Amino acid sequence: NAELVEAANWNGGGTEHHWSTAIGWQFTANNDLTVTHLGVLDLGAAGLQDRHTVGIFNSAGDLMVSSTISNGLVGDVIADSMIYNAVELTMLEQGETYYILADNWTQDSYSFGWDTVEFSDDIDWLNFSQASGGSIFSSVQHLEGEPGNLGPGFMYTTVPAPGALALLGFSAIAARRRRG
Repeated sequence: NAELVEAANWNGGGTEHHWSTAIGWQFTANNDLTVTHLGVLDLGAAGLQDRHTVGIFNSAGDLMVSSTISNGLVGDVIADSMIYNAVELTMLEQGETYYILADNWTQDSYSFGWDTVEFSDDIDWLNFSQASGGSIFSSVQHLEGEPGNLGPGFMYTTVPAPGALALLGFSAIAARRRRG
């Protein structure tokens, strides 16, 4: 089974902030990734004050996958300071640029600041992303900023290279032949 990886981990500290528009971050996938969960940062007392819709979009602004995280301490996976919901498996291609947004930051806080967030080696953080309105579907702009903002996040597995899959297939055939 493939190991679940968090795209970003909050290290603590930084500036906690509320915002009236949907916010997130833009990134490039350094490997082929399969998104398994979408989530949001849960700072302060355990449990979200409001529900959050989270979505990953491609560089053209097309929605790839979304989920709504309920208020409270409800989710499929609770990992450190993140609450995640499982989503339909969604492929992000190596070398492509994407952005992730979440809405409803007027009660819950997101965090930003240098060294506040550690990003996985499988992605490159590019920019802070901010929608023009409260919805993740509002027009978005990608702004230079401190690489460390975290509100929305995702979990993924890496997709094995085609050669690795072929090797697994050959190993299975060889194992069957030995048993037979």
